[in-house]
Amino acid sequence: MKVRGNDILLPATIVGAYPRPIFLEGRILPIGVHAPEFVDYRARELYHHAVSLAVHDMLDVGLDVVTDGGQYYENETGYEYAELFHAMAHKLDGYAGYGDRIQVGAFDLPIYKPSVIGEVAWRRPVFKPIAEAVRLVTDAPLKINASLGPATLAALSTDRHYHDLKVLSQEVAKAYNEEFRDLERRGVDMIQITEPLTFFEPEEWIIDAINTAFEGISAYKVVHICYGHEEGQPGILDLKGNRLFPWAFDLHCDQIHFQMASHEFAEVDSLRGWPKDKDIGVGVVDIELLRVETAETIAGWLHRLFDAVPPEQVSVSTDCGIASMRRNVAKAKLGAIVAGRDLARAQLTGER
Repeated sequence: MKVRGNDILLPATIVGAYPRPIFLEGRILPIGVHAPEFVDYRARELYHHAVSLAVHDMLDVGLDVVTDGGQYYENETGYEYAELFHAMAHKLDGYAGYGDRIQVGAFDLPIYKPSVIGEVAWRRPVFKPIAEAVRLVTDAPLKINASLGPATLAALSTDRHYHDLKVLSQEVAKAYNEEFRDLERRGVDMIQITEPLTFFEPEEWIIDAINTAFEGISAYKVVHICYGHEEGQPGILDLKGNRLFPWAFDLHCDQIHFQMASHEFAEVDSLRGWPKDKDIGVGVVDIELLRVETAETIAGWLHRLFDAVPPEQVSVSTDCGIASMRRNVAKAKLGAIVAGRDLARAQLTGER
């Protein structure tokens, strides 16, 4: 797989989120398309320090691609979903930060859908301060996790304007596309969206929305297929990856990222016939368990995967966001990713 034009065998990264330090609490990015970039200067300073700590942990263990660690949202509470659902919506024209309560199966936290009350449009950069915070620390390859993708954001919006999910999803996707063009101009190497496709019935409008968001974007494009955080995804009680393909192969992206460690790579067979024009990202550490995986376990899983997908198309990472763990455990998990990758790489190349 190529990273900045260089061939790297089994490049390592994380999905996005990493634990916040104890000094960082509450909201960092204010609500509203006209709001300043940060709640106040103190929040800005604390956020920059938190990003520095997260990025240094990633560099210390040897990740090839870093993120900001999702330090801008409240992962120290039980409501991290709220900011994930609202991060883009809070900065788009046509959205208001209130709506119907999100209730899906057993998922019933006091978290609310954003409401569409007018024409949706991109007005200003959304993830600019996140990219800038990382660049203060390192010029290493950078992935911005743009949180929910356009299909899921549209589906989880209270639509009081369009009254048509397909139309709304396209308008949201066009706003994402403007944001991605802005990130590309800022030198971001990878852009990732989170789409819990395992929750949706395969429908054409979902693929269309994601493809519209990525249209004309030359940065490396990742679709993370989310199974949820440590409590799992509402309504997903069994493995459903085998129904995603070949439907999801119509996505115009460079990589599809799939949660695998929590299933102990049980879905490898569903990945046979993986297309040559797409890479696959696989989670090799389970974010639902405190136990740190061994290098031998991870390497064994990867060799099972190589029977279905060539190693040259594989990237390794966390299953999902790893923000809810203690930082020392989370860093150990990142170290396990690199150790397992290095062992698998040595076994492939014969180099020790």
